[in-house]
Amino acid sequence: MTLRHWPPLLRALLAQGLAFLGLLACLRLGLRFTPLVWVLLQATLAVFLSRGLGLEVRWILIQAAFPFLVWMFWNAPLPAWFYLAGFLLLALVFGGGFRTRVPLYLASRDACDQLAALLPEGPVRFVDLGCGLGGPVSRLARARPDGHFLGVEASLLSWLVAWLRCLPLPNASVRLGSLWRVNLSEVDVAYAFLSPVPMPALWAKVQREMRPGSRFVSHTFGLPDPPPARTIPVRGRPGARLLVWEVGPEADGYQPSR
Repeated sequence: MTLRHWPPLLRALLAQGLAFLGLLACLRLGLRFTPLVWVLLQATLAVFLSRGLGLEVRWILIQAAFPFLVWMFWNAPLPAWFYLAGFLLLALVFGGGFRTRVPLYLASRDACDQLAALLPEGPVRFVDLGCGLGGPVSRLARARPDGHFLGVEASLLSWLVAWLRCLPLPNASVRLGSLWRVNLSEVDVAYAFLSPVPMPALWAKVQREMRPGSRFVSHTFGLPDPPPARTIPVRGRPGARLLVWEVGPEADGYQPSR
């Protein structure tokens, strides 16, 4: 797996780390910088490296701002608990992602609309494997009151937001836990917006558990094999798309429809 396939958070940390090491090397060579110049150089190098690592525009903006934020807080008279609280907040939001190597991705409204069009007619059972803040689950549940929509999320704070978001919806629920413990045998449509890392194992789970005639949809991230039956571009980020596989007894050798 190339560096461009790493989760965005790891690529962002790598860019900042390499930029910092580069400036340390300059110090070893006898160069000296004022704090402001150091921060400017750190931000510039991090942005340059982030572009090379394929990070999106929003991540590049974060990379540019991060050194200035660190400098500002470094000199601010903040109590020690402030940093502990910040660390705990990050752990609550991204803790599940560090365990599963799946960062927090948010689906656009257009992706949810395209996903709604992929649901079969009549009562439908849908699961979002790694539902994040619960956007697709809540939107689809409102659009299809005849179905049941389940979200599964491993990060505590993300789960809480999704749970509160879906609490008023009688046909939606959100479960805290691992997507690997979800039984897919009674699901009509399974959806995932994860990362390249778990996709082969997830496809093996889909083949083992999902019934013939059901459907698996991945946001953006594909499989080495088989190719998807359909690819649907969606608005919201460069390269965003829905990849659709029809599950059947011949799934191992599935060929895309013409």
